[in-house]
Amino acid sequence: MGIDLPNYPQLIEMGEQFLEDLTRQGTGIVKRSSRYWLEDERIGEAESPPGLEPYLWTVRYLEGRGLLGRIKLKACITGPFTLASYINIKEGFFPYNTAISDAERVGELTEILTTTCKRMSDSAPVISIDEPILGVIVGRGIPFNYDGEFIIEVYDRLRRACGDSFVGTHVCGRISPLLADILLKTELDFISHEFHDTPSNFNVYNPERFRDSGKVMAVGCVSTRKPRIEEVDEILNIIRRATERFGRDLILTPDCGFRNLIIDGSRERGYTVSMRKLRNLVRASLEFKGEV
Repeated sequence: MGIDLPNYPQLIEMGEQFLEDLTRQGTGIVKRSSRYWLEDERIGEAESPPGLEPYLWTVRYLEGRGLLGRIKLKACITGPFTLASYINIKEGFFPYNTAISDAERVGELTEILTTTCKRMSDSAPVISIDEPILGVIVGRGIPFNYDGEFIIEVYDRLRRACGDSFVGTHVCGRISPLLADILLKTELDFISHEFHDTPSNFNVYNPERFRDSGKVMAVGCVSTRKPRIEEVDEILNIIRRATERFGRDLILTPDCGFRNLIIDGSRERGYTVSMRKLRNLVRASLEFKGEV
């Protein structure tokens, strides 16, 4: 298809991929009635890096065909804030009843995930720390016992654990000015957001401040919720607008993952449409490269 940075197949739920491993490693996290709970006061150390199996399967697949290194693999890690939002620590209302409300629990998950970062960086030149929950909880303020500096510290710890890989974060949905400011202050190499379905995100970042940060924007150019297949010209308009705001060094992506693109109850139809969206995204990318 011509995708420069294919991701490993992430075919299970993004929290389950990591938390199922932790329930088997004596960390104090257990699963009851399809929900994760922390039974101890703290999250214990993991015996081995969690969430690696889909990534390692892909590495073995590429190695067996002599393609590892020739194909630039992108690896996704579900970030500690999002993982913490899956872990219940008490009864009550979401997200105040989950581990995301406790900075120490988020810090413990961060330490565990540094081991996953180190392992993935062995053969994944690009790593994305996926934190969809941050777009939900960070608005005009942060409703927990930590602040923006704590979020920056978490990202920077993970970034350093990834070594020489090109590391960024994906946060979907509408981005608040406060969250944009926090992300610009991190050591991350790139930032990824939805722009097709959430065009207001274009106006969140000050163009001069963004360019001064030295970061690259990953621009969501096609919808991952709506089944309509975007034409190449429509995608090109988003790319051109992005260059005006963020410069010509861009990563072009779908808005988010295609997991929930189910058409008339059919995942197969959703899969077919998602492939056509990706093909048009690649065509638009090639046409844009021809322009510059």
